[in-house]
Amino acid sequence: MSQYTTTTRSDLTEFDLPTNAYTGFDAQSMRDLIVNRLNADTTINFTDQNFEGSNVSALIDILAYTYHTLLFYLNQTSSESNFADAELYENVNRIVKLIGYKPLGAQTCILPVNASGKAALSRGYYTIPKFTFSTGGGQTFTCIQDITFEKTTTAVETVTPVGNTLMYEGTIEEYPILFPIGEKYETINLNPGNNILIDHFNIFVFVKEVNEKNKWYEWNRTPSLFLSKPNDRGFEVTYNENKKYEIKFGNNVNGKKLNLGDSIAIYYLKSSGTKGKVTKNTLNSSAVNIYNTTQYDEIFADVKDTSLSYISIEDSPNVTITNTEDSTEFGESETVTEIKQNAPRFFSSEYRLTTKADYKSFIERNYKNFIYDCTVLNNSDYTNDYLKYINDELGLTDFTSDTNALFNQYYYADSADSNNIYLSIVPKLRKEKSVVTRSNYLPPSLKEKIQLEIENYKLLNSEISFIDPVYLNVDLSVKSSGESYKVGYKDTTQLHIRRESRSLINEANLKSKVFDIISTYIKKLRLGGVINVRDLNNDIESIPGIIDFSTVRTDSDISIPGLSLCIYNPIYNGKDIKFIDSILKLKPYQILYIKNEAALKNKIKVTSVLKSKAVIEY
Repeated sequence: MSQYTTTTRSDLTEFDLPTNAYTGFDAQSMRDLIVNRLNADTTINFTDQNFEGSNVSALIDILAYTYHTLLFYLNQTSSESNFADAELYENVNRIVKLIGYKPLGAQTCILPVNASGKAALSRGYYTIPKFTFSTGGGQTFTCIQDITFEKTTTAVETVTPVGNTLMYEGTIEEYPILFPIGEKYETINLNPGNNILIDHFNIFVFVKEVNEKNKWYEWNRTPSLFLSKPNDRGFEVTYNENKKYEIKFGNNVNGKKLNLGDSIAIYYLKSSGTKGKVTKNTLNSSAVNIYNTTQYDEIFADVKDTSLSYISIEDSPNVTITNTEDSTEFGESETVTEIKQNAPRFFSSEYRLTTKADYKSFIERNYKNFIYDCTVLNNSDYTNDYLKYINDELGLTDFTSDTNALFNQYYYADSADSNNIYLSIVPKLRKEKSVVTRSNYLPPSLKEKIQLEIENYKLLNSEISFIDPVYLNVDLSVKSSGESYKVGYKDTTQLHIRRESRSLINEANLKSKVFDIISTYIKKLRLGGVINVRDLNNDIESIPGIIDFSTVRTDSDISIPGLSLCIYNPIYNGKDIKFIDSILKLKPYQILYIKNEAALKNKIKVTSVLKSKAVIEY
């Protein structure tokens, strides 16, 4: 039998801790617990733990802070490994890679432009080469693809290019030549610096192939190498967890593989970010500049289309660029919340656009820098809803009587309308006017950009066309049950508000608060939104000091409690006018705006009344 015995002390082995105490443990609480345990043990006579600087105290500190670090990592790995719970960008980025989702980086401002040829430029076909740039207002805008046009006269002429004429804010930067080792799925990191903004969609790769007599070839970007054939010169781009770009090549099964001895030249568009947004006429007959470096001149000689007549550096002063539209907004990189919203939608579509939700998600994700809202309609929606609106509500004989419908049908629809997918898009930069036809709509060049880029994802039997959004003006208006529908009623309609005279809020502030509620509500509504006047009434009633309010006509004795609104298409003088005092759902291509905010605010009249004559003690 051993001379030593083990004594169990119940007062030392029982832990007087709540069940959730582990959530509150940190270095200090752990240290306190160890010290208290040592002090409570009367069988030993340890006292050094109570003195800072002692050996035992130093050991306790090491144990406590080691525990603190381990607990931190345990917490991070346990919560951040789950897609639903992860909050850190690095972890969410890694998780969505498992389903092939690639988060988006920044998107630079896009500028629709017109090109002109001076008299010195002779008649004929010309091509402005890719990477050509123009400057104005302190910003540089670059062509990211060849632009071909025909000059038909010997005078100054605004030319019509073949394809869209878009320029992207930023400058083309040349990355140092890289030399692959020739492994399968070789990945290259593009890291020009921490403070450099790279446009997500404008990264270009050229490879001098040792097996092709050291000739340069342009390789094409693909959403996934698994969609590529063995000889396709393609590459994937991934915006990784460190917010840097990775460029991945194939393995001769899914995309062509790089070989030892090849040379890789990477060019990217460096953006100025939010500073790159410009207004119309920033480029006003600005000269174009042909991009050239010693390296790129060698590449261009191998990759250019020899059937085209490219503008030379000597002829470039004879071609000018003008922008008649504002540029799009700058698009920030995807946030954690956006990735969580978009990744499941991507997984369900798997690089194919089949349902309305697929199209909407694809467009809102890839063009978020210039799209405010988007709805998708099929041919049945177009025929039974949109055409019915044009014929029945606007009173037009057919869709060709509507300028927007005719314009979109002519430029984008094919000969068989039965297979069309119609996109109704509200641009992010909204002009709050609708009296000028097509003044609030997506420019044709941006429509064409969307149409061409969707080609790779849509079904074979679907064609992309457009429905320009219908902007409906909102105003105060009321009519009696026996009156006809007239726009003119709005001109004699006011919102009368009775205010408690003892209220702390004055009449001017009250008027502003009511108008802000109406204006904010209207601006938040999107395509196909629901107008709920009851919600507006509740919000206005919640303002302290209001006794009651009603919508009244000054040219008659018509008055109704609460708000009464009208909405109508101002281009057609309100033929489609509707009066709303409860709930109305807009059509999927309709959106509201306030034509004249100052006039609407002036229709709000506030009067002060004494609600009670009772004596009040102060």
